[in-house]
Amino acid sequence: MKIGPKVYYRKTTGEVIYITSQVESPWAVETTKEDDMGFYPQLKGFDPEKVEVLKLGFDEYTEDFARAKSYVVNPDTGKLEFAYVDTGETKPEYQAPLTDQVSELKARQDNTEAALLALMDTTTT
Repeated sequence: MKIGPKVYYRKTTGEVIYITSQVESPWAVETTKEDDMGFYPQLKGFDPEKVEVLKLGFDEYTEDFARAKSYVVNPDTGKLEFAYVDTGETKPEYQAPLTDQVSELKARQDNTEAALLALMDTTTT
């Protein structure tokens, strides 16, 4: 069984508190927020009402985490945002994961190419 990591963060600010490891094992068992907050020392002492969890798929955003300088969860959307370049500013510039941006650009490119081919078909016939 493959279980992706879980990102624990403060509900109000999106500050990431802890990210669990992903697990690949036939004996892996999915745990609850309560289980994790009682098990991981990094989560102990936090009020469960003020902490939220974002479950990720196995290997989801692995490359983004490796390349990013920092990351947060946008408290309004509940989605991860990454800062890839250290601008030297006190507040980093966060953006959607590059893997999501690349996927979106590929889809847009495919749609554009399909539209161009359709247009070429209508103009050449």
